[in-house]
Amino acid sequence: MKAPDSVRDAGPDTAPAISGPRQLTLDLPFRPALAREDFAVAECNALAVGWVDRWPDWPGAGLILHGPEGCGKSHLAAVWRAASAAAAPGDGALDLEAGRELAERGGALLLEDIDMRLAAVPAWQEALLHLYNAVRLAGGSLLMTARAVPGAWRIGLPDLRSRIAALPAAGIALPDDGLLEAVMRKQFGDRQLALQPELAGYVLPRIERSFSAIRSFVDRIDRLALERRRRIGRDLAAEVLNRSAGAGRPAASDGGKNHGSGS
Repeated sequence: MKAPDSVRDAGPDTAPAISGPRQLTLDLPFRPALAREDFAVAECNALAVGWVDRWPDWPGAGLILHGPEGCGKSHLAAVWRAASAAAAPGDGALDLEAGRELAERGGALLLEDIDMRLAAVPAWQEALLHLYNAVRLAGGSLLMTARAVPGAWRIGLPDLRSRIAALPAAGIALPDDGLLEAVMRKQFGDRQLALQPELAGYVLPRIERSFSAIRSFVDRIDRLALERRRRIGRDLAAEVLNRSAGAGRPAASDGGKNHGSGS
């Protein structure tokens, strides 16, 4: 059951609670907006965006995007996948073998979290080597995402290590306040909510400076507002932030100085 739109507004913190029994929230996934125009570009990710926009005019057979969890790698990968009609093989080495058949026809392939996959499944190393060779020989394209820089990947095969080192790599750095607010606004927008500047100014100085923290905060406050049939404001924000502080993050304090984006 969806709450009325007026309840879902991310309005002032003075908005009253709506009387009635506590609402049971249904665990229904929302569909995030992942189009190119939905991606906020800033200094910390401009290089990566430039490389993705440059396709298919890449100098080699592939590209590596690396950065912390929630930094936008998957969003950029989805943008590229839509433009290139890329396939995304599954987690097993056998799936890479199936992807190799596509690569031999000159198709595009997307491999996400490749550093974690290589570390978890040793058979991936040889399979990836053959896949990369097939992509290169057929003139296809391979986009890989990872959290760690390529030089830190656990690769035992010298041939695979040299091929990975030869690929261009674009990192996505930690965000500034302006980008954090833009990402928060997008997360609210994906849920049909409008982020008020006052709420952003309250949350940003009190939250961990990462995209994953923003995503988690928006998800938690949205669920809490639905459950309690409350508008999203400073009171609910403080509660969510203080719950996060129990997990080791700084506690929210109304005595702190609010600030807007860019400071």
